[in-house]
Amino acid sequence: MGDAKLPLYAFVDETGNTGHNLFDETQPDFFTAALISKGNFDLYYSEPALELTGKLGVESLHGKDLGFDRIEAIGDEFLFLIRRAKADFFISRVEKRYLLATKVFDALFDSGENAAVAWHHYNLRPFRLMLAFKLAMIIDLETAHLFWDCILERNEEKAYALLPKVCARLHGNLLRIPDERSREILKEGLEWAWANPESIQIYSDRKLSRQGHFPNFVAFVNLLEGLEHYSKERKKRVARITHDRQDEFQKTLAMWHETLSNAAPDEVRWAGETYTIQRVVGSEFEVKEDSLSAGIQVTDVVLWLYSQHHKEKPLPPKCAAIMEYVLMHGWENDFSFSGVERSFIQRFGPMLTTPITDEQEKSAREWMQKAEERRQASIAQYDRDKLPPFMRKAPHLPPAKQA
Repeated sequence: MGDAKLPLYAFVDETGNTGHNLFDETQPDFFTAALISKGNFDLYYSEPALELTGKLGVESLHGKDLGFDRIEAIGDEFLFLIRRAKADFFISRVEKRYLLATKVFDALFDSGENAAVAWHHYNLRPFRLMLAFKLAMIIDLETAHLFWDCILERNEEKAYALLPKVCARLHGNLLRIPDERSREILKEGLEWAWANPESIQIYSDRKLSRQGHFPNFVAFVNLLEGLEHYSKERKKRVARITHDRQDEFQKTLAMWHETLSNAAPDEVRWAGETYTIQRVVGSEFEVKEDSLSAGIQVTDVVLWLYSQHHKEKPLPPKCAAIMEYVLMHGWENDFSFSGVERSFIQRFGPMLTTPITDEQEKSAREWMQKAEERRQASIAQYDRDKLPPFMRKAPHLPPAKQA
């Protein structure tokens, strides 16, 4: 069939959901995957997918239930199916330990809330990422549990009672950070948040907002970004996103799809970065039982094989052939320590390792001196008016340099 004019359809499944238990050692990662087809995969390929379930004597294709042996038994037909459909794949990985570290950093070191954190340490991406990595070194398991309880607490008074305890535990671990300057920056921010917890926006009274902390949400937003990029690259609109049914986060995912797909297309420049909020404009979002969607079932099998590949388990020949196709016709958003480190080095490595001139050093020291003066002034102003920095009239800031 000709597909030149057909819009894109995405069929989404996920694995690694541990609900509120972010710290399950057996599932350190959360994955969301999408099969992307030109035209509706369910409409055109349900019959051959049904033939696969008939051959195996099962009602639906589920990678975990089938295991290697039964996937191997249909491996040739499965590979022929995704090749025939010219399917592409997108996988969004969220390492839960890295997600937790970023949540702690965002909660405590946002310069719009914490007057003791200099603007550039939070808003300039290279500084923010380096400090978040350093902060991760002092988040032990007990502190992680305490913080997670804090941001999910439904009672505001209890949430703010937990916050100083989180700061105290992190403060007690500061000597684990090897470099003195990072210890000093984090120490100043922690001590200020500890003394002024009312300025830190740690509490939310909305369930949907609290669910935004979970890896499901982060992976889904990364998935929409991936689909947006794919759509623009191929100059085809996304018509529909069909997600496997899961009751706990269904409303949250639908709300964020509606918000992002209807956002203004304007570009926003901030701190040397350019952002566009809009994603997959004009697309529909639906939730469907996997038994009613061949696309979701195929995605399920691919996702299970990918998870085994990610764990470095040896794949039998036909499963390996399927995974080879997926890797050749897919890409991944890797929200993890290793993934972010790779992209950081790729983007900022040359800038950080290139020697600077005496003039550049002088200019930088002058800039840093002014930044410290603004930080001290912000602390003093909070002592006077008790207004978090984000509630004040914005001060004049020097333009951020392009990274």
